[in-house]
Amino acid sequence: MLGNFARSIGGLAINIVLARLLGPEPFGVVALALLVIGIGNLIIESGLGSALVQQHTIESQDIAFVFTLQMAFGIGLAGLIVVLAPWLAIQFASPTAAPVIQAMASILILQAFAQVPSALLRRAQSFKILQQVQILSFFVGFFCVGLPLALRGAGVWSLVMAQVIQSGLNALMVYIYSRHSLSPTFKGSRHLAIFGARILFANIASWIIQNVDNIVIGYRFEAKNLGFYSRAYFLNWTPMGIILASAQVSLFSAVSRLGKGPETNRVFLGFMGFFAILFFSIYWLIALESTNIIKVIYGNEWLPAAALLSPVAVAMPFLALVGLEGPMLNGLGKPHFEMWAQWLTAFFAILVLIIASKVSLAATAWSIPIIYLFRLSIMSIVTVKVLEISWMQLIRPILSGLFMGLLTFIVWNLSNFFIPEKMDVLFVTFTRSMTVLLVWIFVFLMGRIWLFPEFKSLINFLFTTKTNIIS
Repeated sequence: MLGNFARSIGGLAINIVLARLLGPEPFGVVALALLVIGIGNLIIESGLGSALVQQHTIESQDIAFVFTLQMAFGIGLAGLIVVLAPWLAIQFASPTAAPVIQAMASILILQAFAQVPSALLRRAQSFKILQQVQILSFFVGFFCVGLPLALRGAGVWSLVMAQVIQSGLNALMVYIYSRHSLSPTFKGSRHLAIFGARILFANIASWIIQNVDNIVIGYRFEAKNLGFYSRAYFLNWTPMGIILASAQVSLFSAVSRLGKGPETNRVFLGFMGFFAILFFSIYWLIALESTNIIKVIYGNEWLPAAALLSPVAVAMPFLALVGLEGPMLNGLGKPHFEMWAQWLTAFFAILVLIIASKVSLAATAWSIPIIYLFRLSIMSIVTVKVLEISWMQLIRPILSGLFMGLLTFIVWNLSNFFIPEKMDVLFVTFTRSMTVLLVWIFVFLMGRIWLFPEFKSLINFLFTTKTNIIS
């Protein structure tokens, strides 16, 4: 967890500095290029890396077969993107994006080269090595290359070089730690390809849900507005992602060990209650303070991002709760339920975002909470069925979170009546936030039995888990 925390906080700090130096448009142009690269990387992976990890036994020929396919995909797609880059840039009304997309196409080859050694490290459960490689490659790419170039006025190319250096160093290091034959072969297990295709089918739905908002905003509202949106989303996601990643590992391990039963239900509902109370409170406060947060962190040039930060912050608690339901289903051996829920959400997201984009950028951003609420509803239907619990058991922790979110809204607005006008931005934000925080603490202490009845059982579970790990 400490490594994940350090990487996330370090990444956030570097991104804030770069955002202040470069402004929104370079981030929007790179976000467009990363959308194209993301599609290519999805095709390159094709579930084959996951297949190498999950198969009981693999042979050297299987490794060579997957490596050959992925390198062929990477080289072919990189060449195709170089040719199509001018057309793609025109589609997104950003002609300056063409050379950026062409330069970043090389990342596909580097990522293709890294796929097999990364999969072999995951198979060997060498997660610490993978984490160290990710941290070091990011640090070298963005801090040692991207930041100095930005200070020298390289603009968008500082971000491009940072991405390329990071991908290249990552590919080199994972191969050093997990060497394999580079001899090409198209002879391999048919079962690997079939298994990979199934994984790919699920990954496509997940990619659509995660990126369709960027595609629609980039297509309808140009690169600069995509830059505003991408940084607003990144700012919201980073703190939640740190906590969620650790919780997912703990929950998946616990559910896999305990199996279906009352104890699993208690642990899962405990996590749901904790996440709901924590994230509805914090993120709805972020939504209310969005203007001052953007002004303090990114500067006045980024103020239009405040109108996008608010709706994304409102949506984050719903995404966090969905992030718990997925590991629970996987831990019980029911990943296919999540896959179909993802596809249903993907189609819903496309429809809603296309309609909203015809209204305005703000309407598009406010469609994100609707999509995430829909996703939570679909996943909750599956969760109730799999765990065989009542709807009230699942809804109760969510209602506790919504209550805390509503309380945040009321207290924040009431506090404005007691704060003098024309005060310093930092003072106003600090005063309102501290008022809300004190009310949170008081209400939680007085109403914990009603708000979070699973509090003691969750604490006992976390303490027991930590003790077992130390032992």
